Parts: sequence; C-alpha cells; structure tokens
Amino acid sequence: MIGKGYSDTHYLDALYGLIQRLSLSNPKRQELLNEYNRIKAGNFGEKVVMNSLEQLQLPYQFYIFHDLYLSIESHIQIDILILTRYYAFIFEVKNIKGAIELTDNPSQLIRTLPDGEIHVFKSPEPQLEEYIYQLQKFFQNKNIHIPVYGAIIFPFTSSFIKQSSNKTTVLQKNEIKPFLRRIVTKCDSITDDELEYLRHSILDKHKEFIPYPLIERYNIPREDVSNGVICNKCNTLGMKRLSHYWRCPNCYSKSSKAHERAIYDYLTIINNKISNEECRKFLNIKSVDQSYRMLKNMNLIKLGKTSRVKYMLPYLNYKSN
Repeated sequence: MIGKGYSDTHYLDALYGLIQRLSLSNPKRQELLNEYNRIKAGNFGEKVVMNSLEQLQLPYQFYIFHDLYLSIESHIQIDILILTRYYAFIFEVKNIKGAIELTDNPSQLIRTLPDGEIHVFKSPEPQLEEYIYQLQKFFQNKNIHIPVYGAIIFPFTSSFIKQSSNKTTVLQKNEIKPFLRRIVTKCDSITDDELEYLRHSILDKHKEFIPYPLIERYNIPREDVSNGVICNKCNTLGMKRLSHYWRCPNCYSKSSKAHERAIYDYLTIINNKISNEECRKFLNIKSVDQSYRMLKNMNLIKLGKTSRVKYMLPYLNYKSN
C-alpha cells in the first residue's frame, strides 16, 4: 500500500527557472546545470523503482513512502522507505551510468565512463548507515522496536557494478522484489495498530523540502537574475504584454498565462513574497490593475491589507512572519 506516493519535486522546476534567468557566462550556471541534471536523473530512477514496488506483493501488510524529509537527530532525506510489521527498509537510489566501484577507507563511489573518464563521488554507504541509525532512534523514541535495513539501488543496466563493499546490500531493480520476499520475518513483530501508528507518525514527521529563495541558497546576487516573462515554446526571455495576452518576440507564439511561471520563478528564486509593485517590475509591465488581477487569479496566499498586501505560494506559508 502507498504511504506517500511518488511526486516530482518542485525544486527541479525552480532550479530550471533560475538557470534560464542567468547569463551563459555566469560562473554559477554550469554548477546549477550539473545539479539540475543530477536531480532529474535521480527523480527518474526513483520513479522507476516506485513503479516496480507498486506491483510488490508480500504475505503481510506494508507501506511504501517516497521522498521523506525527516528531522530526528539531524535532517535526513530518504528516497524510498518500506514499512512493515516486521522491519523497515530504506532504499537509497542512484541513477549513475558507467562502471561503478564502491570502495572502503576511504568510502567513495568511483564511476568510469566508456571513454575511460573517471569521476569520484561521495559514497552513499555512510549516508545510508546514518539514515538507518536515525530511523531506529525514531522508532525507539516511540517505544516500538523493529529492525531497520537498507540497500543501495541502481535502477538501470547502464550502471555496471564493477565492485561493491561488503558492508551494504547493493541491488539492481529486478532484484528488489525477490530480495524483499526472502527477508526472514520473526514471530515477534509490532501489531497492526502499531504499524498504523508508525505510518501516521512518519507522515506527521515529514516536512516538505523548501530551499527557497534559491539566490540565498546558492549565494547569487539579485542583479544576476534577469526579469521578464519566458516563452514556454522557445524559452526566449522577454515576452511582451499586449491587451489580453503575452507575445513572444522570437517565435510570435501567444499565451494568456505566461506570467504565472514568471511569478512562480520570483517566489522561488528571489523572495518567497511578492507585492504588486515587485510583480510589475519583474514582469516589465506598468498597470497596477493588470498585475493585481494576475496575482489574484493565481493560487496564492494573500498576506496583509491595502497597499502592503503581498502574496506567496501555499507551500511556503510556514515561513511567513
């Protein structure tokens, strides 16, 4: 059963918007592009694993959770968690192409591409060990005692596991379901009520990952981020507002709602709140009434009254003062 289903992260959309608004010569652009590609690949790998797990059948009740952010002793981010009456299992998903080596002392993930190019990454093993430890602590604090296991998952055959350490289970996607079915379940387990209690406790503990505004996260000067409305057809920045729609000066396509993406960019990249004046400056329009209608017709939270009114995205509301 699904405890928390797969969902794409809005962080990826926000990051893409920031990349589009930086000049090609900006020193942070390549770093952000690498980050974007890494997250996109990770999301795709997690989606494939979740699709496979949704077909899983076990002789006992279980719940599957995707993308959990929990604060226990510290903040941890679990790609996929399976919770049963007998155990909990953490999957750390890695969508990395090439020949993969997981080494000890030091703990590293070494990737070799077909052309011989070598890349070295932090090993996911210490992170997985920490997640297992913290989740055990979380259960113990609830006075519930079940074992917590973990595995590193490579979902695609484009990952050739050349060498792995002996400390951690490493699986490919087609091995996951048979592996879970082989786990020995002991007689002493938690009750169905305790399982439900843990399910609710995990969902209550989960907090959405909110890294905004991105210019603060990545230490980017505000002046490096371009204003304007981006065409969703050709990605040209600088659509012009006519009477009832936006028009792209490059491909001449029209849109009545292109401003919505721009306002979303402002709220995730620059500031989690936007006023009418800030909206006009960012969209490069002059009409107070026009920007008012644009903000009012979006699914935004309204803060304050009269001329001091500001708007914010619903999932950023917990940060408001």
